[in-house]
Amino acid sequence: MKKRYVIYLCLLGLIALQKYVPPVLPVIQLPGEVIMRWPGGSEFLGGWFAAGLTNSFVGATLAAIIVLIIAFAARARSRTAEEVPTGFYNFIEMIIELAYGYVENTVGKSAKMFFPFFMTFILWIVVANWMELFPGVDSIGIWENLPHFQAEGALEAAEEALHNGATPLEVVRSAPISQAAQDEIAEHFHLIGEDGEPADVSLSEAELEELVVEIEHTVDHEVDEANIGDMQNGVLLTKASTTTDADGNAVKSDEADWTIVPFVRAAATDLNFTLAMAFISVVMTQYYGMKAQGMKYWRKFFPFYAGKGDEIAKNPLAIMDIGVGLLEFISEIFKIVSFAFRLLGNIFAGQVLLFVIASLLPIANLLFWHLEFGVHLLQGVVFALLTLTFMQGATESHHGEEH
Repeated sequence: MKKRYVIYLCLLGLIALQKYVPPVLPVIQLPGEVIMRWPGGSEFLGGWFAAGLTNSFVGATLAAIIVLIIAFAARARSRTAEEVPTGFYNFIEMIIELAYGYVENTVGKSAKMFFPFFMTFILWIVVANWMELFPGVDSIGIWENLPHFQAEGALEAAEEALHNGATPLEVVRSAPISQAAQDEIAEHFHLIGEDGEPADVSLSEAELEELVVEIEHTVDHEVDEANIGDMQNGVLLTKASTTTDADGNAVKSDEADWTIVPFVRAAATDLNFTLAMAFISVVMTQYYGMKAQGMKYWRKFFPFYAGKGDEIAKNPLAIMDIGVGLLEFISEIFKIVSFAFRLLGNIFAGQVLLFVIASLLPIANLLFWHLEFGVHLLQGVVFALLTLTFMQGATESHHGEEH
């Protein structure tokens, strides 16, 4: 049988499978989910990584390991003039040579200095992005009861708000529960008077603990009653069954309370990863600028040096250099923000797109899979190219008095 007919049969099988295993839409959230909590809770390591091990951190670590494997597998090795590299080594060597040639043509003699960062950014970001396209990533993990999951989040938020100085009434009003439930809890703890105005009360440690537990139980109850989940528990997490009420509206079953916390999630869908990459890029840009120009590098941001007063006396408009330098310094800092959110926005949007399309028509995901493959590659290359451009600009002198 020809290969294309095998592919056609697989596609038909995928379409038929939807009838017996309806697709689901997983719960989508921006922060990385905790898959393993540390012993000791928030006291562990003095508060660092207080929540626990997140699936996005696992994704970033796996991406780094894959990049290291590629580096060791493709490391330069001696060979005779007659030997011709083949296979994976030949492919990686071709990519490295093309990339180094581009960097050399762009920055000249600084290529050896900038190329390690340029290539590392491309490999790590692209591998981290492409992990989202592998089967099992975002789909294999821990079954989580959705009411319990959201109630735990509400409990942690309430405890953190109290720790940061919020009043008990402010904590109750910020809880993700209905207005009626908020009023009931506030009245129970005498946080509001008979006129509905805030009461001047002071709760003991035990009462505060009881308050946050009551918020947790209320969130658990309301989420359970709402049946907002899309999955139900069984041999597998499958789409929740629905019934029809008296008005003809579809109503989810009482078992529609489950979600999944995946073991691995694409690293760039978490702001922590993109901020780290952006921070490294901007900090190293300043380092190479100082290495090339010394302390004179900072003149473009803070134009205060011997002779500046005479220059302003001759040309009063030169005082504008101070404002321009300050704006340029602010823009340099905000490169961290723009770098981080550009990468996060594109990759997280791609993840949501794949989730939504898969829940509507899984077979259509094959088309979007190829689209995301190209977008993820492009984002890694763009990040590296912008970093290379900024590093090159930082090493070039901008001061006319040096001529």
